[in-house]
Order: sequence, then structure tokens, then C-alpha cells
Amino acid sequence: MTGELVGGSTGGAAVPVPGGRPWTDADSALWHTARILDSVEGGVLPDQGIRTLFPLHPGEVALAQGTYTLDSLRALGDGSYQRTGSFAFGFGVVGLAVTAGTLAANASRNNAARAQAAADAQVVWRPDHAGLLTVTNLGFFIVTSSGTFWWEWASVDLMQVVAFNTVVLQGRSDRGPVTWRVYSHWAELLFGVWAQARHPGHPQLDGRAWLPERWEAWAGSVGHPLPPA
Repeated sequence: MTGELVGGSTGGAAVPVPGGRPWTDADSALWHTARILDSVEGGVLPDQGIRTLFPLHPGEVALAQGTYTLDSLRALGDGSYQRTGSFAFGFGVVGLAVTAGTLAANASRNNAARAQAAADAQVVWRPDHAGLLTVTNLGFFIVTSSGTFWWEWASVDLMQVVAFNTVVLQGRSDRGPVTWRVYSHWAELLFGVWAQARHPGHPQLDGRAWLPERWEAWAGSVGHPLPPA
């Protein structure tokens, strides 16, 4: 099973639909996301959300849960490296050959170390961690091999849906600012509940612009219509 949600499940085999690709778990998650966001926007929360292995805060309801992977926008180093400086010296033909070989080896190692340090200093997307994502009305939990961590919506300052099942967010952690790229069937729900709570004027929230282009029309054509936005 790839996820759980209030009032249903996205688990199970893909269902063939006429005239195109199969209806998948990711499609089910998008369909339920739209309905959950409509309910939350209308001030309606389920009396009892999905069950979790960790305690929730007073008034908190878990809306959906599923796996995720996460990349961080960060550097691995500051560009510095340890220079190899060992030196060998010898007399005669053999000694000179050893000296030349040592210098060449040291130069090669230093060049490699310099190139690696330069690469590590680049701020790029780097794989970070994976685990279980739970979206609630008050924030979200991530469960990793290192522990269980809660993020309240107030700690997230920016979020954008950048691709199908993918959001980029910027937030303030106890270790400083982070920029994350999150992949999950519930990425759009993560965005939507955050936007409703923190930024109801977000351009992607208007008219369900967070949905993939033409997805809503396609879903309706294959028997999964959404109510008007």
C-alpha cells in the first residue's frame, strides 16, 4: 500500500481505464486531495482521521499518510581540501625516477582532491532521506530512521508544486533554514493544506492550479469527476 487517507485507501492494483493509461494510486491521491482540500477550506474536518503510530497534538487530525523521498538544496563542503605534500628524494637514475613518480602521484591526488572539493562546494539538489509522510490539519510529520519530526505550518515560509507529486518548500528548522524537494503521492495535499493555512492567496491554490495540466478533465472522462472548484 502506498498510502492511507481519511475515508478511503489508495492501495491496490492499477485499474485500466478506456482510451488511455491506467488509473493509478497517484491519481487516486490527487482525486482525494482535491476533495480533502474542499472540505478543509469549508471548515469541515473528519471526526476521526487516520490512525498513527505517534501521538498528535490537541485538535490535530491526520488527513493522509504515505511514503516520501526528499532532496536538500545544499553543499557538502566549503571548497577546502587536504593537500598531499609528502616528498621523496633519491640519488642516481633510480632515485630520480622515484622522486618524479612521487611528485606525479602527489599532483594527481591533489588535482583529484581539488576537483572533488569544488564539486562538494556546489549548492545543488542532493538526496537526503526517505520515510513516511503524514499530512495533518496543523502541519506534517516525517518519520525516518533517525526519528519522528513534526513541522507546524508556521515554520514553512514557501511552497510550490513543481511537478507531478513533487513540491519544493523552504522552512526554518532547529538547525537553520532548509530548502527541500519532496516526492510523494501526497505532495499536492501537503502544499494545499499549507497554502490554505498560511497563504490563501497563493497563485497555485486558485482554481486547483496545483493539478497537472488537463488532469481534471481526463479524470472526469474516465469516471472520476471532481466537484467544481
